[in-house]
Amino acid sequence: MSSLSRSIYPSPGRVGGSLIRQVIRTFKEQQVKLPLEGRILIAVSGGVDSMVLAHLLGRYGRKVLPSGQITFLHLDHGWRSESGAEERDSVRHLAESLGVGFMSRHLPVPRGRTKESRNLEEDARLKRQKVFKILTGKGRPYSTVLTAHHRDDQAETVLFRFLRGEMLELGAGILFRDDNVLRPFLQVGKSQIRAYASEENLTFHEDPTNADAKRFRAWARTRAFPLLEEHFPAVRDVLARYPERLVSSYATPLLHSVKAAVEVAIGRPLGRAQVEELRAQLLAGGRRRALSLPGGARLRPVKQGFLIENLDLPDQG
Repeated sequence: MSSLSRSIYPSPGRVGGSLIRQVIRTFKEQQVKLPLEGRILIAVSGGVDSMVLAHLLGRYGRKVLPSGQITFLHLDHGWRSESGAEERDSVRHLAESLGVGFMSRHLPVPRGRTKESRNLEEDARLKRQKVFKILTGKGRPYSTVLTAHHRDDQAETVLFRFLRGEMLELGAGILFRDDNVLRPFLQVGKSQIRAYASEENLTFHEDPTNADAKRFRAWARTRAFPLLEEHFPAVRDVLARYPERLVSSYATPLLHSVKAAVEVAIGRPLGRAQVEELRAQLLAGGRRRALSLPGGARLRPVKQGFLIENLDLPDQG
């Protein structure tokens, strides 16, 4: 019986065990119920980050989602025709080895700058988002897509937005949840991802643009951060935690303001459980489900804040 259990539910190694526990902890901190419901896409490019996420959840992630719910989604941006095919085949092979679904989509390369984007990277990001919206959500084939953005990506994003003066306009960093997109690696460092790939002997493809210092992320990763770390060894962690600290710093005073406005609108005080749920909403940036209020009203998160609905319902006493 024990050997059968081990074959059905394999145990991860030291790095893998730490990594899957961190993923589960991140979901719980973000108030996401596990296991995830519905059919789930995992965006897999063939690079080390997404291959590790795909392998980790496909092999050891039964507490996060059953493997029968998983489909790997490979998006070929068409930048490198030969390597693109190799990456697609690698992702397909991984899917087959884990017994999960696989699909691939080819995204045409623009000839120049488009009306929506300033460069190839932004064009690719917008096209990915469009595919995600087509495939996930209510009435769509899949409920959620998981991407492999990690803590080092977060640090680079914070630095980029600070240098461009866009932090107030765009927000401090990458969100854990963005519509139907979830990012379970957002508290995981790149070194841990590479350690898992080594532990599991995973094959993956290195994108040559990652070494091109003309691109901001490559420049930050290979030049800026190594220099900063000579004086501030924890700079990546500090920057990666900044969005969370920024949200926490305004969540408490904002909670009192929102609570008071809601109580005036519905004509009665909120219960303790509702206050704690509202606090969690604010810490999550408001990107969660609607909150039920006394009297049948609802507090629904919207892009610029919250909307109180159903105020015209009769008082329930």
